[in-house]
Amino acid sequence: MIYPWEPLFQPSALNNLKFYRYSAIDRSPVTKYCVFCHNWDVAVKFFPMRMAPNLITLLGLIFILINVVTVAIFIPDLARPTSSWVYYSFALGLFLYQTFDNVDGRQARRTKSSSALGHIFDHTIDSLNTPLGGLIQVPCLGLGSSPMGLFMVLIGLLPMWLSTWEEYYTGTLYLGYINGPTEGILIACAVQITAGYNEGPQFWNSPFSSLISTPFISESARLIDVFTWFVIFAAVVLHTPACLYNVYVASRQKKTFTFRDAIIQHIPFVIYILLAVIWAMSPYSVIVNRPAAVRSSQTGGLIVFALLMTFTFGKLGPRVILARLTMSPFPWFNSGAFLPLIGGAILVNLPYLPNAKSLEYGYLWIATMVAMLDFIGWFTTLCQLFAKTLNINCLTLPKCSNKD
Repeated sequence: MIYPWEPLFQPSALNNLKFYRYSAIDRSPVTKYCVFCHNWDVAVKFFPMRMAPNLITLLGLIFILINVVTVAIFIPDLARPTSSWVYYSFALGLFLYQTFDNVDGRQARRTKSSSALGHIFDHTIDSLNTPLGGLIQVPCLGLGSSPMGLFMVLIGLLPMWLSTWEEYYTGTLYLGYINGPTEGILIACAVQITAGYNEGPQFWNSPFSSLISTPFISESARLIDVFTWFVIFAAVVLHTPACLYNVYVASRQKKTFTFRDAIIQHIPFVIYILLAVIWAMSPYSVIVNRPAAVRSSQTGGLIVFALLMTFTFGKLGPRVILARLTMSPFPWFNSGAFLPLIGGAILVNLPYLPNAKSLEYGYLWIATMVAMLDFIGWFTTLCQLFAKTLNINCLTLPKCSNKD
């Protein structure tokens, strides 16, 4: 076994996969009443019956990776305007990701191949997309490698973590009336289309009063300011209380855990975010540019940092779902998620080191590569062990049967 120190990979834990039952509640009016649900029902028919749902999920992620490569090539500073087609391609890629993400579950039901492996495979891909999706928004809003750009990369991790924590304790995936996988992605697509239509992100620097005049918003407020507050409102006011309430109700009904103990389990995530902010927001860091560092040769620090957050968060959140599926205790710290950030937070705040900025940039690349290899090894092992335990394949379906 490649990861003998992973307690969630032990046979005693994996044997609990046989008790898996999928449970989800989706209250989104877009999913229920709009044309998108019908489109997804039609789209699934374009995929052959022999195609595994996990392969559809993986192909969806490729659209996001293409978007990231496009950002790195055409907008490495995450701010300057570029050709309209670039922004339109972001919207297309994100929309296709959403389509594939909704089709994979339909394909699983269609082929009778739903499984615990498909559940954690889908959740892990969604976890990877969370910081990457935020990164793609940064150039569309013209934020650059600024504190606000860092905010856009990190903000999506909050609702993703809360939903993961909520599912661990309730056993049900809750999607509210306004949720990230549906309304959140459609809003992001609208931002990208707006940038394309205006041939750049300059539209978002316009006064909000130029569109709507209201006494509740200052006349000096820009569209980007209002949009930022809307994002915070959606994550903190709309999403967070619902997750807390659902876990509180579960604690009263199940009586197998206390709400206080469940709240304490947020400590790893809080430390994770604090480490990221301490590193990136350090005045000595190359990740978030200050005015004097805008012309720094280390262009793209935030892009690489977003990739690092992608692979580290890919082990933080999905391990919670892994614990839920294997009926294991809530997982706390793991080296793959925390050590790269701890090293960066320490290194960047030692400015007396010679060539500190070059050292940090080199460490950032090395940490990202190590985190990527660690994640790939961990996730590959997970898929192999799940497939062996459940006697199924990960990316293919049996030739003569559509059952697990």
